[in-house]
Amino acid sequence: MRSGEINLTGTRVAVTVISAAIGACFAMLAVLSIKAAVAPARRFHVSSLVIAVPAVCLTLLAFREAATDSDEENMISSLRLGMLGAFLAFVVICVFLFMYGDHTRSFLAHALSMPTSGFPTPWVLLACVVLGFGAGFVLRAAALHGRHPA
Repeated sequence: MRSGEINLTGTRVAVTVISAAIGACFAMLAVLSIKAAVAPARRFHVSSLVIAVPAVCLTLLAFREAATDSDEENMISSLRLGMLGAFLAFVVICVFLFMYGDHTRSFLAHALSMPTSGFPTPWVLLACVVLGFGAGFVLRAAALHGRHPA
């Protein structure tokens, strides 16, 4: 294959779509948390920065992964770690919700500059599972590309 050609396979399309969607999710999370940290000039939310910094890093990794070539073995490995990340995120958020209840939702809602009433528990669970999957997928893919430079 010549250097200017793109090898478009089903695996490549799937990795690109998954990585781009994950990148968009983390980018939105970063924007909301940065807005919460900066917008109220009278109060500075440290919790927003705690969410924003990893979200920005994972956004960059996800978009970089969407732009790189991947094979089927790497994708399967990334999907496995993504599922593990989703499970761990689900367990962690359930523990926090059972231990602290509405304080967990309140903390997350204020860190994202949203009202607590507009941040119901099912949405918190769903968001944590999706973001956990995304973090696991992107981190594994980045680790695999770090070991095997193209």
